[in-house]
Amino acid sequence: MDIRYIKSQEKRIQGKESEIRRKYGKEWKITELGGGNGNWLLTKNSDVLIDGISYRDFVLDYYHEDKLTQGLVEQFRKALENGDIELPQES
Repeated sequence: MDIRYIKSQEKRIQGKESEIRRKYGKEWKITELGGGNGNWLLTKNSDVLIDGISYRDFVLDYYHEDKLTQGLVEQFRKALENGDIELPQES
C-alpha cells in the first residue's frame, strides 16, 4: 500500500478571468487579487493518496479535523499499519 502526503500549493498569476478559469478551474481554487487588475491567487488543498486514490475527506472526517497536515497523515498511516482503521470499500 503506497500512502503519500501531497503538500498544499499556491501560485500567483496574471491574465483574463475567463482564461484562468478555463485553464485552472477544475483543479485549483481561484481568488482575485489586487481589485480587478488581472491578478489571481490559485490554491490547492493538501491531500493524502493511497495507491493513487484520494482519502483526504475520509481522514479529515475520521479525525474530526478541518486541515490535513503531514502529522495527521503520519498518525493515519500508523493507525492503518496497526489495523486500528479500515479503509472504506470502493464502490
